[in-house]
Amino acid sequence: MTTTNAPTATVRALRFAAKEKVAVVDAPLPEPGPGELVLDVKAAGLCGSDLHYFHMTHEEMRHATQPRSPEMTPGHEIAGVVKAVGPGVSHPRVGDRVAVQHYSGCGQCESCRRGWDVHCERGARVYSLNRPGGCQDELVVTAKDCVVLPDEVSFPVGAFLACGATTAYQALLRSEVKPGETVVVIGVGPVGLAVLAWAKAFGLRAVGTDPSPERRAFAESLGYSEIHDSAGFDIEAVVPGGANAVIDTSGNIHGRRTAVEVVKTWGTVVFVGLGPDFAIDPVPDLIMRQVTLRGMFVFSVPLMMEAVAEAGRLGVDLAPIITSVSSIEEGPDAFADFAAGSVGKSVIGWE
Repeated sequence: MTTTNAPTATVRALRFAAKEKVAVVDAPLPEPGPGELVLDVKAAGLCGSDLHYFHMTHEEMRHATQPRSPEMTPGHEIAGVVKAVGPGVSHPRVGDRVAVQHYSGCGQCESCRRGWDVHCERGARVYSLNRPGGCQDELVVTAKDCVVLPDEVSFPVGAFLACGATTAYQALLRSEVKPGETVVVIGVGPVGLAVLAWAKAFGLRAVGTDPSPERRAFAESLGYSEIHDSAGFDIEAVVPGGANAVIDTSGNIHGRRTAVEVVKTWGTVVFVGLGPDFAIDPVPDLIMRQVTLRGMFVFSVPLMMEAVAEAGRLGVDLAPIITSVSSIEEGPDAFADFAAGSVGKSVIGWE
């Protein structure tokens, strides 16, 4: 893994100043080293994983399941314009609009050579976790992590495709659901809404569930009519016989249990949401109904490239999911609103 030279400039950055408090600070910006570039950040999405650290003290961050330093800039959903390149970088070029895959592997092991940096055998570096994230004016990134964005993809949507929207795309691919079939989406937060958007483009019948009236109302305002309260959800009244595929974005035991219960015989369940605890009885849950249960975590760089291209080709409308674009100065309030349960996707933006 290459390293950068000493810091030569400072930029504005967001930092977790204390438990449930974000501040704007000056952060060092190094020169790009071999294989690296400087990104003029234009959008940094806020993700649910950011909230785990928002609710922690600095000491809790240092000893978390995925430890991080309080001095690390948050934001792993990143898009911007290439401002400068380091030695050996021929792609992308200065001026290119790009989004950044947030797991950066060694580039040499078998997993990385397949594009699956998330499973780097030498241990991936992760933007916002153990290297600076995108909630700062400019950022040094590894060139191979960048995916060029077409002009019709806005920076906020590009940042969304750098995590949640491509996660949703891959979840549908992993479910192997076919046009005309039905997918049930457990949880209609940003990732669940992206699943609904992709499902519409794929010609699927999509049904969503969520316990939040605000989230359900927002999903319906986007034109998704089959959105149900997860409390007392009756699959037989909605999809007799069960769904061909179920994608759980909730990451909680109730959502996971519902997913297994509402899938039909020969159906597929994909677990996307992160969270602890879940128990299954293999005989009634899987074996007797020939159910396939899959887990998925992030995505490869080639898959992100595919999702970016397919979003344009299919006209997948992800922009309405983005409900808030705040300046970096407004970042502390944006994090607080996000933590309070704002609907849709929140983004820190520079345009």
